[in-house]
Amino acid sequence: MSSAPASEARATSDPDSGLQSASRASSTLAAEEQRLVARARAGDQAAFAILAEPYRVRLRRVLFRITRDCDAAQDAVQEAMTRAWLNIDRFEGRSQFYTWLTRIGINEAYNGMRRQPAETLELDDQVGERVADWGGRPDEVFESREFLRATDEALGRLPLDYRAAVTLRDIEGLSTTEAAEILGINERALKSRLHRGRMALRAQLDSYFAAGYVR
Repeated sequence: MSSAPASEARATSDPDSGLQSASRASSTLAAEEQRLVARARAGDQAAFAILAEPYRVRLRRVLFRITRDCDAAQDAVQEAMTRAWLNIDRFEGRSQFYTWLTRIGINEAYNGMRRQPAETLELDDQVGERVADWGGRPDEVFESREFLRATDEALGRLPLDYRAAVTLRDIEGLSTTEAAEILGINERALKSRLHRGRMALRAQLDSYFAAGYVR
């Protein structure tokens, strides 16, 4: 019985090969993004469309979670796309294009929303101590439609700044650095909003459990 080729054996036994492949793929995508940005800055609208359109659905999802309004989210996405094209010369490439585009979109969403005084939610420093332990809950509970719906509803009741932080960091999975950059705040402020937003979500969902909707 013949043995596997040496190169195949090395690839199979090398635990870093997958990471190296992922790194190369990431580098390729970054290089392609840079080429598209350069073409867009030279006035190539087709290149801008190739660059920006893949992010349209994701951006609309983010902005809907923040605005809680389909029309407002769509309007903010369209305005963000327009502004990104008109201001592509200002994109310096220090962050990913999606990060820059999302910041424009969130600014547009914020500008289109009326900030209500009732949005202010004061949480004292002891709020975490009042949140019940969920450690005994089975995984099925957290994956249930009822729980996911309750979480989305609770997210919609958060003050805007907390809602944006939780959406970017916990739902979209952006890094602290990326989320802070998008919101135009420092990382310490982002972490503070995120902590308070998470605690407010937990407090609301504790009430949901207590009401017996999830067993």
